[in-house]
Amino acid sequence: MSLSKQFKKLAVSCLIHNARVFSTSGCRLSNTLLHRTVNRHRQIKGGAADYQDNEEDASDDTGVRGVDLHIQMDGKPKPQKEVDTFKEKYPDFLPRTDRACRRDYVLEMLHRRDMFRRRQNLSIPEFYVGSIVSVTVTDPYSPTKENRFVGICIQRQFSGLSHTFTLRNIIYGQGIEIKYDLYNPNILKIECLKTEKRLDPELLYLRDCPPEFSTFPLDMEKVPAPKGKDVPINDVKIPLNKPPWLERWERRKDLKGITGNDRRLTYRQKKRAVLSEKPWLENDIMLEYRRSLRDDEVQHIKGVVEKFLEREQRRKEEAEKEMAEES
Repeated sequence: MSLSKQFKKLAVSCLIHNARVFSTSGCRLSNTLLHRTVNRHRQIKGGAADYQDNEEDASDDTGVRGVDLHIQMDGKPKPQKEVDTFKEKYPDFLPRTDRACRRDYVLEMLHRRDMFRRRQNLSIPEFYVGSIVSVTVTDPYSPTKENRFVGICIQRQFSGLSHTFTLRNIIYGQGIEIKYDLYNPNILKIECLKTEKRLDPELLYLRDCPPEFSTFPLDMEKVPAPKGKDVPINDVKIPLNKPPWLERWERRKDLKGITGNDRRLTYRQKKRAVLSEKPWLENDIMLEYRRSLRDDEVQHIKGVVEKFLEREQRRKEEAEKEMAEES
């Protein structure tokens, strides 16, 4: 047998072996897997998240000892409304979904502990995209050594200690945007002046909208949020300026909070818009699976965060009682 025939035979055998391995192990890179293969792969990957937190490793001075408990993924259905509310309220505690194949659960637990330690020294309020927030940071070049900025939150990105949020405001006719790290030690105070939501998860289109929709006074007073009610949703529809725009808003059919993006396109622009569309992504179940989190895992993180918040609330109440008794 010649060398070329041996090489072809070896290549064919390798392809057959790889096909058998991929079909039996539930490879995540294939987009043609059946639902039963996806469910089987979830059961296999779910076992990797079962770990026991070592309480002895946590220091006593942090106050977060024993907060992270054992993850139990029982697969039982959880209330979807509670899960969705937690995702909107605390997106910084959710793990990254773009690295689902390379997640490190122990590292996520350690990051969560550092976030708890930071929250003990900094009160982070509840705010969403569309809320008006004020941030006070240290500034060595300021006469008061502090700098305060007020703006509307137009974007929240990333997760864990790398979580960021962007504020936008119009000052003296100039649009200013500042991106803050939520757990930056230079932040002295974060205050939510007006708590509300918008129709879209991001408000980047405010850059191409009239300035009155992004203008807020720097000395704005806090608007009390309604107690015992859901966060109000501001359903205002903002008109866009005349093109040119910074982005192709006419191609974004999923945006609900803007008007004027349905302008007439030329033949060349329509051709480019058709080429940029990706309709096959709507039916890509593996892509949706890789970018999503299991509800029981989110429920576990929700329980851990709630335990920490309850402990912090009790600690603050005890400190207030001690101060009242001393006075």
